[in-house]
Amino acid sequence: MGTWLQIALAQRETEKSDEYSFGVVLLEVLTGKHPLDSIFSGESNLVQWVQGHLQRQDDLSEILDEVLRGRLVHTHEAREMLQVMDVSLQCTRKSPFERLKMKDVVLNLTEIRP
Repeated sequence: MGTWLQIALAQRETEKSDEYSFGVVLLEVLTGKHPLDSIFSGESNLVQWVQGHLQRQDDLSEILDEVLRGRLVHTHEAREMLQVMDVSLQCTRKSPFERLKMKDVVLNLTEIRP
């Protein structure tokens, strides 16, 4: 019976890792940056870099990939990109138990632009 518990716990860890990885992929798409890009010094990474910009309330164009920056013509497009960024940050929370479940990720992303 201990084996089944170990399998269940391992499956849960895998799901939480998948959620984190998906959030990182979303951030890669939005920023055009690789998670291990040389601009991230020391202990910083892509997730922390985005969080820092948002906490400082930097202009969204400083975070977004240059291709996406060109699409910021309308306010609703900027709002949608921020909503996707929010989903990605909810996927990359430090505590695995606070991360969005993938079914909630799908729901949140489909509600951004119905």
